[in-house]
Amino acid sequence: MTRPVVSIVILCHNDRKYLARCVSSLRRHTRMSHELVFVDNGSQDGVIEDLRRIRRTYPWPVRILRNRENRFFAGGNNQGVRAARGRHLVLLNADTVVTPGWLDELAACAEARPNLGMLGPYTNHAAGPQVLWPPRYRDLGELPRWARSWAAPRRGRVRLVPSLIGFCVLIPRAAADRVGLLDDGFGPGGFEDYDYCLRLRLAGFELGIAEAVYVHHFGGRGYVNMRYDELREGNRELYWEKWSRRCRDACRDRVPAAAVRPG
Repeated sequence: MTRPVVSIVILCHNDRKYLARCVSSLRRHTRMSHELVFVDNGSQDGVIEDLRRIRRTYPWPVRILRNRENRFFAGGNNQGVRAARGRHLVLLNADTVVTPGWLDELAACAEARPNLGMLGPYTNHAAGPQVLWPPRYRDLGELPRWARSWAAPRRGRVRLVPSLIGFCVLIPRAAADRVGLLDDGFGPGGFEDYDYCLRLRLAGFELGIAEAVYVHHFGGRGYVNMRYDELREGNRELYWEKWSRRCRDACRDRVPAAAVRPG
């Protein structure tokens, strides 16, 4: 079997309504060689039957991995990445809608700049510099036409940023092999993407927004029926503890022994 250029890993956890929109947009707007790797994180909404139907009818290879329990963002994506065969990896949330040429542009930007360790799009719902607000389109029906006009003057342009949000990111295989998997010590609540961004930067990679790419994101679907603010605060503390400890250790290693002796 020919190796796909890109493996698109999509987590599912009771996302049936959103997944249908996502896959419909992938069918319409994704031309380059790819495979879909679905990871069902213990869904109970019947989405597995939809995934099997997609596997029968989708024009590119589809793989389905099933979990009895929810392994959350890091654990589920790690599972998909291990199974992926592509030269580039894309982590894509099920509650997204992609636009014309999105994957071609992400891959082209990554291959033009080998030092990029992660690329993301602009969007309507995220944090930081990726957000274009308010949206420039009135509804999803207008989105493809608007996205084409947005992309036309921006092709090939990359805006370097300190971090990206993990709802849609492309990671070249070389970067993933060097840095490793997501830290699954982060449970639900986020910060595993910030953690991975920092690890990439410490390994010498750059992060960027492919300025011609826009992906609609509904946002927050993975935290329905969860205490999101409490979970996020817990992961924030975990993130700062992890990296403040490593910074202290790194600084200690660089201080001459005589300088740290008392007296």
